[in-house]
Amino acid sequence: MIKYKLKCKTEFCSNQKEFDGWFQNIEAFENQKKQGLITCPICGSDKIVKLLTTPSLNTTKKFKDVKNKINSTLIAEDNLMANTNLKNVSTILRTIKKEIQKNSTFVGKEFVSQVRSMKEGKIKEKPIHGHGSNKEIQELRDDGIDVLNIPWISDDH
Repeated sequence: MIKYKLKCKTEFCSNQKEFDGWFQNIEAFENQKKQGLITCPICGSDKIVKLLTTPSLNTTKKFKDVKNKINSTLIAEDNLMANTNLKNVSTILRTIKKEIQKNSTFVGKEFVSQVRSMKEGKIKEKPIHGHGSNKEIQELRDDGIDVLNIPWISDDH
């Protein structure tokens, strides 16, 4: 397995830290990226880039033992922080979801066509939410239509 440092290149996430992705090999990363399967954990965008990473070097056993102990400690701390941050992110996403549901109309699969109709002035502009493929959403953005892709997570019970 190969660990890559990844970064979202949307305006929304421009100040966010990079995140890790584990892949079987470089081909697996590239295939998943082409298919739009690699998305930002913050905003859901597929505008992800792989950052430069340092290669693993073959070193002495003693150094490896020390490095492994340090890494184990760091991983444990990272997991604790990731779980804490994940809970916070989940809470934020649930709050956003509730606000969107309260203040807009669900249009389902008609989202893309209704957004285009609003942009062209065929129908009155109003807040809506619905579904669109990554390709359709990107086409809207390419046409200068400002849309947001928000991860839609289940409600907390």
